[in-house]
Amino acid sequence: MALISVIVPSFNNAAHTAATLGSIITQDYEDLEIIFVNDASTDETPAIAERVLRASGRDYRLINHERNSGESSARNTGLANSRGEYVCFCDGDDLLERNFVSSLAKSIAKDDSDISFCGCVKHFEDGRPDELIPVEVSLLSPLDGETALYMRMLKPIAPVLCSMLFKKDLITENNLRFHDGCVAFADIEFELKAFCHAKRVSFIPDCLYVYVHGAEMGSVRDADTKAKKLRRYVHSSEAHYRAAEYLSKFAPSERTREIADEVLLPEAVIRKFTIAARMNDRAAYKSLTHDDSQRKILRRGLKNFFRKPEIFLKASAILFTPGLYFTLRKD
Repeated sequence: MALISVIVPSFNNAAHTAATLGSIITQDYEDLEIIFVNDASTDETPAIAERVLRASGRDYRLINHERNSGESSARNTGLANSRGEYVCFCDGDDLLERNFVSSLAKSIAKDDSDISFCGCVKHFEDGRPDELIPVEVSLLSPLDGETALYMRMLKPIAPVLCSMLFKKDLITENNLRFHDGCVAFADIEFELKAFCHAKRVSFIPDCLYVYVHGAEMGSVRDADTKAKKLRRYVHSSEAHYRAAEYLSKFAPSERTREIADEVLLPEAVIRKFTIAARMNDRAAYKSLTHDDSQRKILRRGLKNFFRKPEIFLKASAILFTPGLYFTLRKD
C-alpha cells in the first residue's frame, strides 16, 4: 500500500485533540503517517497530542511552531515534512470516519486519479441533528481534470478541502502551497489551483469527513468581532483574486479560462468595491469606480445574467449606480 500522510494543523484545540487524533489512529488503512503541526498553542494541545500519538503505534511527527502563524502556514509545514505518496488534511477539531482514508485511497488508485474526494457530515455540538452533505454529481467518476475544474468554479461540485486526498506529485510538481497568513478562502484557492492541474478527479458519494461545528472552531474564533469579520472578508476577497488570476493564466482550456475571466475575476473585483463600502472609505471607492481596468472586468460580469445572476446584478449596480451600491453596502 502507498504511504498516506494525514496533516493536522492545530491551534488551541485541547478539547478536541484526543478525539481528532483518535479518529485518525483508528483508520482501517495501514500505511499511514500522522503529521501534527502545533501552531504555538497556549493550552494543553501539544501535551495531549504527544501523549496520544506516542501511545498510538502509528508513524507520526509532532512539529511545534515557535510562534502562531495561522492555519495556512501550519498546513505548509505539514506538506514540507510529509513523506507520503498521497496527502490529506484534517482540521484539529474535526473527525474522520474509520474508512475515510481507505475509501479515498481505493478510489484514487482505481482510476489513477490526481485527486479523490467524498461527502462530509456537519456535526453540531449544540445538539442539533447532523447534516449530511453527500457528493451529488450527475456524471460518473472519474471526471477529467478540465470538467472537474469547470464544475468546481461554477459549484455543481464544492468539496471541502479536508474531504480530499491529493497525489503528492500534483502538489510538488506545480509548487502548490497555501497562502501564508490568509485566514479565509485559502483552502478553496488551493483546491482550485489543484483542480487546474489535475488530469483525473475521482469521487465517492459517502459522507466520511466529520466537520465539527462548535463555539471554539477556528472560523468562529476568527469572526467573533466586527473587525475580525471584516478581516476574514478582506482575506477571502484577496484569495478570490489570486485564484482568478491564477486560473486565467493556467486553466487548461479556453472554456475554463473564460469562466475565470467572466465569473471569478468579476466576483473578486466586486468584493473590492464591497470592502471599500464596508470600511466607509469613499476615497478608495471613488478611485475604484474611476479605474478603467476594474470597470473592464466588471463589464465581463454582465455576461452572467443566466449563469450567475448575482454577479450580473452587483456588477450592474456598481457600473450604473455606484453611489447606491456604496450606501447599501457600507456598515
